[in-house]
Amino acid sequence: MSIITLSYVALALFLGYAVAVALSMAATFGITAVSPNFVAANNRIRRSYKYTQDAVWLVCAVAGGYVASLVNGASHQWLVGSGLVMILIAVLWLNVWEMRQRGLGHQLVMSFVSAVGVAVGFAIHLR
Repeated sequence: MSIITLSYVALALFLGYAVAVALSMAATFGITAVSPNFVAANNRIRRSYKYTQDAVWLVCAVAGGYVASLVNGASHQWLVGSGLVMILIAVLWLNVWEMRQRGLGHQLVMSFVSAVGVAVGFAIHLR
């Protein structure tokens, strides 16, 4: 691989991650601002919000995968796709506070959703 190719791979990974996280944060802040009682009660995240968060993360992962594929194109799609999935899942599991709030079940769902979302984002762009 040339240095230019590595630069595109790195850029694709960075932008895919940035888009997924930025959209997720925007959705989280928006939902919390509009309906704080839907998000939490007694300092605990509500179960219905956890399911909403899973669905929102799917959309964010699809967008991140699409952007990564758009930047990278068809070359090295397996490297960029699997790299983005690994980055998204690693960050999910390294954020201990959110992991405790979410619970193991939702962590596993969001990990699975990350992989599915990135794959769908790539498929949409490369079809």
